[in-house]
Amino acid sequence: MSSIIDIFAREILDSRGNPTVEVEVELDSGA
Repeated sequence: MSSIIDIFAREILDSRGNPTVEVEVELDSGA
């Protein structure tokens, strides 16, 4: 099982201008 080593979140605007959260998760397996 992989462990999470980093999480990066940012708020972006979708196509309608609504705020949305986009998240990137980095695993120790490199995925």
